[in-house]
Amino acid sequence: MLVLSCQNQHIYMNDSYALYPDKVVQGDYVAEVISPNKIVSDFGGDTLVWECRNDLSAFPALTTPYPVEAAVYNMSVDECINAVEPDGTLRTGLEWGGVWTRDVSYSTILSMAYMQPEAAMTSLLCKINSKGEIVQDTGTGGAWPCSTDRQIWVGAAWEIYKVTGSREWLEKVYPVAKKSLEVDIRTIYDENTGLAKGESSFIDWRKNSYPIWMEPADIYDSKCLGTNMVHYIALTSASQMGRILGDDATADVFAAKAQTVKDAVNEHLWMEDKGYYAQYLAGRVDDILYTKSETLGNSLAILYGVAEGERAMRLSQSAPVVDFGAPVFWPWIPDMAPYHNRAVWPFVQSYWIQASAKTGNEPGVLHGIAAVWRAAMMYATNKENFVANDGNWKGTQVNSSNMLWSLSGSLSITFRTLMGINYEGPDAIRFAPVVPKSLKAERKIEGFPYRDAVLDITVKGYGDTIKSFSVDGVQSDDPVVSADMKGRHSVEIVLADSFRNEMTTNVVGDVRTPMIPFVRLSGRGKSLKWYSEEGAASYHVYAGGKKVLETEKNSCRISDDWRGDLQVVAVAADGTPSFPSEPINRNEKITKHFEPVMVLYKDGKDFKVVVDVPEEGEWMLSWNYANARGSLYSELTCGIRMLYVNGEKVGLNIFPNRYHAAGMAPSFLTDGWDMWGWTIPEKLDLKAGKNTLVLKIESDSDNMSRTVNDFIIKGYSLTKY
Repeated sequence: MLVLSCQNQHIYMNDSYALYPDKVVQGDYVAEVISPNKIVSDFGGDTLVWECRNDLSAFPALTTPYPVEAAVYNMSVDECINAVEPDGTLRTGLEWGGVWTRDVSYSTILSMAYMQPEAAMTSLLCKINSKGEIVQDTGTGGAWPCSTDRQIWVGAAWEIYKVTGSREWLEKVYPVAKKSLEVDIRTIYDENTGLAKGESSFIDWRKNSYPIWMEPADIYDSKCLGTNMVHYIALTSASQMGRILGDDATADVFAAKAQTVKDAVNEHLWMEDKGYYAQYLAGRVDDILYTKSETLGNSLAILYGVAEGERAMRLSQSAPVVDFGAPVFWPWIPDMAPYHNRAVWPFVQSYWIQASAKTGNEPGVLHGIAAVWRAAMMYATNKENFVANDGNWKGTQVNSSNMLWSLSGSLSITFRTLMGINYEGPDAIRFAPVVPKSLKAERKIEGFPYRDAVLDITVKGYGDTIKSFSVDGVQSDDPVVSADMKGRHSVEIVLADSFRNEMTTNVVGDVRTPMIPFVRLSGRGKSLKWYSEEGAASYHVYAGGKKVLETEKNSCRISDDWRGDLQVVAVAADGTPSFPSEPINRNEKITKHFEPVMVLYKDGKDFKVVVDVPEEGEWMLSWNYANARGSLYSELTCGIRMLYVNGEKVGLNIFPNRYHAAGMAPSFLTDGWDMWGWTIPEKLDLKAGKNTLVLKIESDSDNMSRTVNDFIIKGYSLTKY
């Protein structure tokens, strides 16, 4: 066992805090390890204590010379036990009861598949609806299809199979994965880019990540990095499931679709000038790239091989991090309180640690581990999130202790990174430890269960290269333990005390974007005008999603050759852009209004309207509608119908919730049904003269509530494309 020569020698230090072997110091605050089963912190002037309340003997035991590492590990195991409900499911957090699809799925992939496989299985199975599809249980505007990251469930189900090898499990989950993916393939993919539509995965508080002018319908139409990584993971996982179960035809379809998504992410979202992927593409008629870095999506791109080779290595060094960790996204929105905006979420940080480890980025791994351990020590629990620029959990809008995906991420540091456990498909564990030099040690995990075997795993030294690997004293050149091994075995890994590449991290400051310009047409539609925005040094004008002008003025003439939606971006002196302004479309438009019609799901009736256009060609259709069947943020009642034009199926039209969130007062003397908005423009090929538009109820247009799928229509707009 390596003996630490001095407990006062720091493991990691930056301008904001220092991590020592037995404590964390942040300004005037100190969190100390009293024993492997007790942490005491005075963070924020409070006395915060974690003391183990459960018997940990049924779980793998960690031996390490670093008291901080041991205490945070034991606390996470203790809270992992707390997370199991009487019904056998995994509780989302101390303040969050029940099972949420994305929370439990991300947690399962991080560590619950091997720490709590039975509870993970039970939890995933309770997120299947009566149609045998995965439940999208949250998201802006009424859940699916505004949010489509339910598919991470498939990746979690596959992870459980890799851990357990249970064919019974695979046969149970594959039909659910198959049906859910087939629905999404038919309905939510963008024909122009090949990307999946839907809100940025887990970042589902619209004002925390989207411009204020965006309607829920706009958010549905966005093509996001994190969400597309979720679909890629689901498609590749389901393809492998199908192969094992002999459904080769479907496996081929899923594999081909996965390749399309991978290619589309690299083509449309990669930013060569920045060295990382953009958060999303969005617009109304014309898409524009929203260039914020988004950590979860970038992490998954490396981990699942969408970013490969030199691109992956560059990404791990280019994506922005701050002193306290890897923020959810960066730069930050200036007028929104921290939650997803200006925040670090430990579960996201944990995925970024794994991504850094995969590329051999030593400073990235150390920075990330320190970020998670600092927070766990200072708060004496695994909180859901904290403010990115000051490291304080109290400043966020919503938070919880004993948070499932945070504790799952903390455990993944030990198992997946420092011990290097990687489930290589259903047949083996392949070991690839990555240990920063300042965490050099002889550390051991005893009692790690793997199928019919129990492993005692020792990792010695530091680095990202294995010098020697042995099982029960027998040396092997291949660091693999087979799934058919039985009984108790000793695994010893000696690292080469070196890293193959010298790499860096991109540590950035507290950077916030300028405010969004308010832009209007002027001079009888010949000019654009906007107000000056604080912090803006210049303004970039876009037409059809492409930059056409840079100016320091607050107005510009509209050139005759500018085509498509017009938008303006305020740009700070350091090049930081604001969100684009709301699109302005100047094309020919036909707008009709009529007496409002309530379109009720229970009636089962079609909604039909005949439109008259002066010429054949492409027109963009938007419906003027209201939907107050539930909260903008937390219901499952997105309005959905299938659109037919002149008898031909076109695709989904969605009418998301537009009502205020629970607890917010509606406008004066209204129940929310007079809050009118427009659906996202749908491109139609129309003939000159009369065309019949029909909205139908079909199986693919069911929402997640399965019973409430209602909205009011009072008009439409057709804009020449």
